[in-house]
This record gives sequence, structure tokens and C-alpha cells, in this order.
Amino acid sequence: MPDVAVMFAVTLLVAGIWSSKRKLWKGGKDRMAVLKALMIASMPFVLAEAATGVVPFFTGQLSIPPPFGAGTVLDAAILVAGLSVALVREMRMRQPPT
Repeated sequence: MPDVAVMFAVTLLVAGIWSSKRKLWKGGKDRMAVLKALMIASMPFVLAEAATGVVPFFTGQLSIPPPFGAGTVLDAAILVAGLSVALVREMRMRQPPT
């Protein structure tokens, strides 16, 4: 069901925007640094999640239901990976420079 992919993609986009605003790309200070951080660190996960919502329309694969099928596992894995990247970026921001 594409609803799950849409919800997860929106969640990843929101987390990506939050992370990108908190930790700019390569220490930049402008809006472009925010955009680069979003595009590089978060958009691959957003696009992958969106793809899991489109693939079932063309192939029938990765569809939900079944609730514990390949589509669910892949959607969850992409969500966890994307949120983990946002969290790690946040944690690195809080570490003092060595």
C-alpha cells in the first residue's frame, strides 16, 4: 500500500530537514549548505521510500499487505536507516571537537 511509503517518506523528509538545519553541510553557513545536507544525507532515503510506494503499481512486488512481507521489511529498513543517519548527524554535532 503506497500509504505506508508516503507516511515514511514524509517522516524521513521532516527528519532530514530538521537534521540539515541543525548540522549544515561541511560547516557552511548559508541556505545552500542546508540544501546540500538535505540532498546528500536524507534525500536518498526519501526517494528510496517513495520508490517502494511506486514499485507495487508496476510489478506487484513489495506491496503491503501482507503485513510482514518483503515490502514491510524493506520500508521499515529504509525508515530506520534514514532516521539513524539524521540521529548520527545530530549526535556528531553535539560532540566537542577533538
